[in-house]
Amino acid sequence: MNIHDKAHELARALKESPEFQDLQKKRLMVETNPDSKKLLDDFHRKQVELQTVQLSGRTITPEQKKEYENLAGIANLNPPVRDYLAAEMQLIRIMEDIQKILSEALAIG
Repeated sequence: MNIHDKAHELARALKESPEFQDLQKKRLMVETNPDSKKLLDDFHRKQVELQTVQLSGRTITPEQKKEYENLAGIANLNPPVRDYLAAEMQLIRIMEDIQKILSEALAIG
C-alpha cells in the first residue's frame, strides 16, 4: 500500500462528494454576480485578517469584531453568498472530521 496513492484516492472521493459538488455549484452562482463575488472576497479577507491577528497572539479589538459581524450580517442577506458559506462550512466540517480520524488513529493530540 502506497500512502500517497491513498491520499490521492481520498482527494478524489472528496472531489466527487455531494458536498464538494454543491460547493462548486454555489461558487459558480457567486462568481457570476460581481456584487456577490466582491462581498464574498471581502468576507474571506476579513476572516483571514482576524485569524492572522489571533495566530500572532494579539487580541481582536472590539472594532475589528464589529466590522466582521457587520460584514457577516450583510453576507447573510445575500442568498448566493449565504448559500456558498453554508456549503463551504459543510466541506470544512468533513475536512475537520478527516483530520480528527487521522489524529486519533495516530494518537496525536
